[in-house]
Amino acid sequence: MTAFKVWKRFTQEDLYECYQCARCTGSCPAMEVAPAIGPRETILKCLNLGHEAIVEDERLWLCCTCNVCEDRCPQKIPISALLVALRNSASRRGNIPSRLAMAVELLAKTGRSMIVQQLDEMRAHHGLGPLMPAPVQEIRDILRKTKLDEVIEF
Repeated sequence: MTAFKVWKRFTQEDLYECYQCARCTGSCPAMEVAPAIGPRETILKCLNLGHEAIVEDERLWLCCTCNVCEDRCPQKIPISALLVALRNSASRRGNIPSRLAMAVELLAKTGRSMIVQQLDEMRAHHGLGPLMPAPVQEIRDILRKTKLDEVIEF
């Protein structure tokens, strides 16, 4: 779902009503990390400052897409879908946090999103066999289909 479709689906009045309710904010894990942004703040910022103000804000990436905001929303506003659409819009502009970009680059190169040193030894210590090789080419194909290769070099 694109951000445009989400905004077209709700009137400005509906979104203001959403902002006034704020049930989503009380249980948002992102609010524990950065109280200045969360579902409610995102809606308000979009209403008052527009789409561009959100996609430029790196705190957009703090949402863990747990969907608690949607579970608590009495109006059933798909805030997680909106946040994902805003992230997609931000990434198309190259506004991706450096740590996330590094994780995607590592994923494209190794098939894993984290550096794992001595992994086989750790697994053996716990009685586990070595991991199967990651399907790196398949992962790269997926990243290309999502056009991440246009934003992040790998």
